[in-house]
Amino acid sequence: MNVRLRIALCLLLSLLLAGTALAGPPTPLLWKATRGDATVYLLGSMHILLATDYPLSQDVDKAYRDAKQVLFEMPPDEMSPLSVLGPTATLGMYQDPSQSLQKDLDPQTWQRLQAYAHANGMSDFMLSRMRPWLASLTILALEMKKLSYDPNLGLDKHFMDQAQADHKQTGGFETAEQQLRIIASTPLAEQVRDLRQMLDDLPKFGNKMSQMHATWRNGDADGLYREEAKEYKDQPETMQRLIVSRNRAWVPQLDRMVAAVHGKTLVIVGALHLLGPDGLVELLRKDGYRVERVCTGCVGLR
Repeated sequence: MNVRLRIALCLLLSLLLAGTALAGPPTPLLWKATRGDATVYLLGSMHILLATDYPLSQDVDKAYRDAKQVLFEMPPDEMSPLSVLGPTATLGMYQDPSQSLQKDLDPQTWQRLQAYAHANGMSDFMLSRMRPWLASLTILALEMKKLSYDPNLGLDKHFMDQAQADHKQTGGFETAEQQLRIIASTPLAEQVRDLRQMLDDLPKFGNKMSQMHATWRNGDADGLYREEAKEYKDQPETMQRLIVSRNRAWVPQLDRMVAAVHGKTLVIVGALHLLGPDGLVELLRKDGYRVERVCTGCVGLR
């Protein structure tokens, strides 16, 4: 799957992953960062998971128990339908009646999209009002629903609910509208290209997502980053916009939120945000933290 589609789904619905049932808890993508009296746990999330991904590892449960505050990409109150649907309609739908998705696509792509829509209960009118990026995300959501994946099983949702029940302090780095504006800022030609690739990838969607899910479950940080780097190789501007710039903007926010709380902090964000030279793990090292991988029983992970 095109990397932009994967990251875009992270921003709106978060990264959607599929896979087969696997025994035992996932190997966590978990790091511990310390600087002076401050302790920050970094947990790489998959936002939609399988029931068989629970229970989580003891390392993750301990990091959560130790944390006084839990931070996400978006604060829990930004995940409400009201926070998401408004900007989605404004940024993802054509506001000018003279514009339409059909006009922005070549006839062949429009016909393919129409065929998919008819087979999946979507009206031509609703489809024609969607901008290409929203059409791509809609297809992704429909395909995941067919596979019975539930966003309520996502790591973020799991800990948002748990933190609320335990009366822990929560927060986040971006609003829903900020994330959606990042997607909507993608040039039209790239949106159209991604939509075509989404349609091309449908036959192998399940297999590709299963492979990604297995890589996450195995705690394979290097494997995840290699896949990211490979797909971004010819799209440096996309990587800058969707990953690098956001990570760098999050670090000073994190410093402030950590300083404001007397206690440990758990940060739960999409796994790709932690990895590589511009990931949060390395950025916190450069920010003066001592960072180490947390994985009881694992050998050779860092």
